[in-house]
Amino acid sequence: MRQKTLVLYIRLSKEDDDVGISSEKEESNSITNQRMLLYDYLKSHPEFQDYRIIEKCDDGYSGKKFDRPQFVELMELVRRREVDCILVKDFSRFGRDYIEIGDYLEQLFPFLGVRFIAVNDRYDSQEGGKQTAGLEVAFKNFIYDFYSRDTSKKIRNVRNKMAKAGLFASANAPYGYLKSEEDKHKLVIDEEAAAVVREIFRLRLSGLSGNKIASILNEKEIPSPAQYALNYKRGMDWRRVNRKTAWEPTKVLAILRDERYAGNMVSLRRTLNGIYGADTPVEKEEWVRVENTHEAIVSYEDFAKTQTTFLTYQKSQPKAIQKYNTFTCAHCGRKLSFSKDRKKLLCRYGEVNPSEPCYKAAYPAEQLRVAVLDSLKWHFEQFVRWEQMKDQADQKEQSQLGTSGLEKRIDAQEKAKTILYEKYRDGRLSREEYISERNRVNLQLEEVQKQLKQIRMEREARENGETKLSEFSRLVQKYRYAETLTKELEQTFVEKVLVFDAEHIRITWKFEDVFAAVEAME
Repeated sequence: MRQKTLVLYIRLSKEDDDVGISSEKEESNSITNQRMLLYDYLKSHPEFQDYRIIEKCDDGYSGKKFDRPQFVELMELVRRREVDCILVKDFSRFGRDYIEIGDYLEQLFPFLGVRFIAVNDRYDSQEGGKQTAGLEVAFKNFIYDFYSRDTSKKIRNVRNKMAKAGLFASANAPYGYLKSEEDKHKLVIDEEAAAVVREIFRLRLSGLSGNKIASILNEKEIPSPAQYALNYKRGMDWRRVNRKTAWEPTKVLAILRDERYAGNMVSLRRTLNGIYGADTPVEKEEWVRVENTHEAIVSYEDFAKTQTTFLTYQKSQPKAIQKYNTFTCAHCGRKLSFSKDRKKLLCRYGEVNPSEPCYKAAYPAEQLRVAVLDSLKWHFEQFVRWEQMKDQADQKEQSQLGTSGLEKRIDAQEKAKTILYEKYRDGRLSREEYISERNRVNLQLEEVQKQLKQIRMEREARENGETKLSEFSRLVQKYRYAETLTKELEQTFVEKVLVFDAEHIRITWKFEDVFAAVEAME
């Protein structure tokens, strides 16, 4: 028998200022406190003593969206029916969109048999038979959602005022600066990192490219901004702790374009399109710029000269151009990019890091794309062959999933219960005989009802699967005879292509479950 599983879900919003600032903490107090509260709850409820405990923690993620990494992993376990109970501090830790939370609590979890407990809200779905439970949950989640919207509006107003006053309002100071101990909204120079920033500007003005500058910094083993922050426990991003970081051309160019190094505060360069919208860049003309707010690392004259080294060009491609790219370096995990002649796929990270196995890696682009297309078309042919054999199997399975016989048996047993009661009422059966016969019929009835429920669930799952297969079949017919791996084709079917070398790749498909099902039927 499978051991029951309970998942503790913990979340801390990315706006929390306590994340990673102190070197004496490995996590924020908020995460620690949530964990302590949940384990205290488990200790006081011995019913969970034999459960397997799993912890999922999203540290630094907003509850307004549900694409948090650990949350996604949790939902995958739920859908595989590997979770029996979810325990959270309160509804707001699970999420702040009251409509979507309602879908989980009222539809998905009951259907999959998952118990949900929110400790501080005193909610336990196992005790949720009260008529007011759904209304209470909806009302609380509505309040959480309203709170998020109200807080977002207030924060925007405060940030606008601070930006116009030339105050620094971000959680972490830009590389080369520290937040002043006297006033956290003022920047002061961090001399160790500032020396690197000055060197970057000097190298640029001497005529070097961002690529070459990144290579020089890596050869000198100068820590990248992310690594520097990790080394000194400043602005820690716990998602990067175990990730190897180095200088990349994009970071070098970002520093060279940042006017804050010339002593001017530039704010509100990005915004959210609504509370649940995507983080998007703001047009440069709309940035808030205030001069002489802090000590400059480079002179404004040098900064201005540096900007003239960047090429200005008019985009010839329409904005709707597809930029979907699935090709990824298997050694460092970075996306590969095309060479200027588009004949090679290059690892830009390895290009400036001599110690990496992907140093100066250049793979034949057309050869790799043909390999992906050939593999995809092989899967297409396997699916078409499987689909042709499927009709006969479907007819047999459909007959096995028939429910009319079970429904008739249920009707017959319900009538049998009525007849038993009439015999007892008329004195033809004693009380003991009646109870014994009734219990026997009830057991039979319960077994048939279980069978009926199982068949209906299988039928529903089958219908859902048929919908996906139907869509996949339509796509196969559309792309079956494709001669090149177009961006449209790549975006439709390919999740990721890990490139080890010119001859070895590993493909992850978007329809991996369909491909696996077809192979299993072979």
